[in-house]
Amino acid sequence: MSSARVVVVSGDPVGPVMAGPAIRAVELARVLRGAGHPVVLAAPTGSVVAPAGPEVRPWSGRRELAAALVDADVAVVFAPIVADHPWMGELGIPLVVDAYDPGLLETLERRRGEPLNAQRDWVVAASHHLVDALARADVVLVASDRQRHLVLGALATLGRLGPRVVAEDPALDSLVRTVPFGVSDAPAPAGPSPLRGPDGPFAPEAFVALWGGGLYPWLDPVALVEAVSRTADPRVGAAFLAGRHPTPAVGETPLVAVARRRAEELGLLGERVVFVDRWVPYAERGAWLAGADVGVSLHHRHVETELSFRTRVLDYLWARLPVVCTEGDVLAELVAAEDLGLVVPPDDVTAVAAALDRLAAEGAEARHERRARASAVAAGRTWHAVAAPLVDACAEPRLAPDRRVATQVAKGPVAALRRAVRVARGAQRPLVPSSGASPEGMQ
Repeated sequence: MSSARVVVVSGDPVGPVMAGPAIRAVELARVLRGAGHPVVLAAPTGSVVAPAGPEVRPWSGRRELAAALVDADVAVVFAPIVADHPWMGELGIPLVVDAYDPGLLETLERRRGEPLNAQRDWVVAASHHLVDALARADVVLVASDRQRHLVLGALATLGRLGPRVVAEDPALDSLVRTVPFGVSDAPAPAGPSPLRGPDGPFAPEAFVALWGGGLYPWLDPVALVEAVSRTADPRVGAAFLAGRHPTPAVGETPLVAVARRRAEELGLLGERVVFVDRWVPYAERGAWLAGADVGVSLHHRHVETELSFRTRVLDYLWARLPVVCTEGDVLAELVAAEDLGLVVPPDDVTAVAAALDRLAAEGAEARHERRARASAVAAGRTWHAVAAPLVDACAEPRLAPDRRVATQVAKGPVAALRRAVRVARGAQRPLVPSSGASPEGMQ
């Protein structure tokens, strides 16, 4: 396996406090580095990683991004960033476009109820963030087979699935690679938790349901609040990690106030339902999970659900927690198939309450067996395991057949600077074609 210089580009700040896209960028960079690739993590100004992590190069615009990519053999970039910086497609280096989070479908839910013209503008922008990136991709990363089908449809519409592409990659497994979100290789901590003890909001005997991620418009945290009020077991309570989103463009999510108000109306706020008003640092999430008895992820029925990949569910499994979740997404199917918890219909508060009561009443043996199953599933979904297709792609970086045109490498001042740097380092060499044919002959 050869070594390639890889630049992973994050659009979100990386550091102690991170949201999903930043976590993914950091973890993928770590896996690639561990596989022997020299890795640079380009992240927004102000980003930091642990001393043992990959090199971080800050960026705030095209100039810094171009500088980070000058000496790269391959770039791994979140789809909206490629769409916002289309010149990346002219650098002559393979672009791995990470499309694990179809923002278009989230936008449809986030903007529902706004004036129709405003909704249309947001949806058009979100569509471009996916489609414009796919037009320039040499490899596309998705989180599930469902997302793969969406991407293949978009690529077909763009005219990317021509005979030359299929001749080299009949199953399109090289062009579209499934790289889900992963879990930490290290086991989740089992020590003291901020949720319990003399300084925590819950007594040792409480049965705590944890909402371990953001409260976004396409989710249904209110159903968990109402379910707590309907449980037969008074020990059942709920904790929401409800801090301000670390990405400034997202900030506060209005659903936090809605869920909090409902808890207050039901007389549960601060007693059986608590809100943690800070975004928990990534390294500390294990301690919060360790204090819970069950992890919860609920959503309404809409198109976002079908193609979603609820990353919070993976954290629950990493922490060996049973899961209560709404049916309709791929991880709910996993929970049902592996008996990792209970799956409920959308918008069914009674079913959520019954699920919490059932898990609270389980005996020690049943609880131990369910935790063992969760641990086994999580062990097969570590970042090192799920990122293997990306590691393989970076071992032999190549342009997609329909983008392998010699004149493309010569476009633009950034490409010229790249060639100059590579020649100075004695590293000038052609990109590896995916067959014996010359690059000029493949389109």
